[in-house]
Amino acid sequence: MLMSPKMIEFMDACRAISDESGLRDVLRDMTGELGFNQYALLHHVDLAHPPAHSITLMGYEDGWMERIIRNRYFQDDPILAASNRRLTGFGWREVSEIIRLSRRQRRILHEARAHGLRDGFTVPVQVAGEFRGTCSFASDHPVELTADIIGSAQLVGTFCFEAARRITNLASGSPSKIPELTQRQLDCLVHVGSGKTSWETSVILGVSEDTVDKHISSAMERYGVGKRTLLVVRALFDGQLSYRDMLRLH
Repeated sequence: MLMSPKMIEFMDACRAISDESGLRDVLRDMTGELGFNQYALLHHVDLAHPPAHSITLMGYEDGWMERIIRNRYFQDDPILAASNRRLTGFGWREVSEIIRLSRRQRRILHEARAHGLRDGFTVPVQVAGEFRGTCSFASDHPVELTADIIGSAQLVGTFCFEAARRITNLASGSPSKIPELTQRQLDCLVHVGSGKTSWETSVILGVSEDTVDKHISSAMERYGVGKRTLLVVRALFDGQLSYRDMLRLH
């Protein structure tokens, strides 16, 4: 799915989204395509009294959402706690290896299983100056996390979070400005976005690996992001990159 017409369709749909309802529909569809049946896209804030312009888009069972709010489970949620220790996506079966689970956190995981949250994958999202966030995909049965599923979930989660972020910014009257990237930065980014390493990109472009890293680092600084995945998503969302161009490289 990572490099497929379905992913192009998803990205085109995300760019056309103008409200929360549209994003819910797209996220619900892609959650199923990935092999999951529930989702949660949110900032790590007090979910009982979320701050203005924070993002909360929940596709969990109503009963579990009520329990989360009533018992303030979001304060100790082991998935959110684990995401604070990771820069990239992780399977829920890894959580006990990422953090030391407290008795309360073990109880949260146990209770969640009764609401169809038996397995899942979470994508951490962190942007300087903004609330830390995550996009999680959950299932009521074990899911085989292949390389394609992991890569696709990482992209879908980051892309949907960016769509939600832009909807929120528009609602607050502060739309994001598009940073200007140089042609050389874009040349490097299209190859990195298609899955090439810095070394592979350097060979293709006939420059040094260090030069590729400098171009990518400079582009990340212009966008104010700390991960290449988020940089690619932002550039795709802004129309500076074409997913079709990356698809043709495969």
